[in-house]
Amino acid sequence: MPKRGQQQGFTLIEIIAAFTILAMTFMVVLEILSNSSANTIKSSERTEIALQASSKMAEIGVTIPIEEGTVSGEFDNGHRWDISMRPYDISYEGDTVMDFAPIELYHITLTIRWDYGDYQERVAEFVSLRALAAEYGERP
Repeated sequence: MPKRGQQQGFTLIEIIAAFTILAMTFMVVLEILSNSSANTIKSSERTEIALQASSKMAEIGVTIPIEEGTVSGEFDNGHRWDISMRPYDISYEGDTVMDFAPIELYHITLTIRWDYGDYQERVAEFVSLRALAAEYGERP
């Protein structure tokens, strides 16, 4: 039992130590939330780019003809895209002489560029092969 006249409570050092621990814990929680927000924004941005790339790749052979060369454009949100198409040759080591292949393969490279921040540009590149039925009238 405390003596009469003594007060019960915390000392100033105990209060300062408790506030220091509380402040450090609060800083750690804020950093975790900040990193979580940044990761959510990056994930959303990458998902949007992947969806745009998928959409643009689906247009190849439908609205964008498959032919050697480059096609460029811009999405509604300002992201820029370039599609490069070139014939893709496959080496053949068989015994049969093949004068004509029933399909032609094209190497497709889709590059999407967008601005990130004030002075940075981000780039994502997607690569695919597309088959095109060969023109039978073009036999050598």
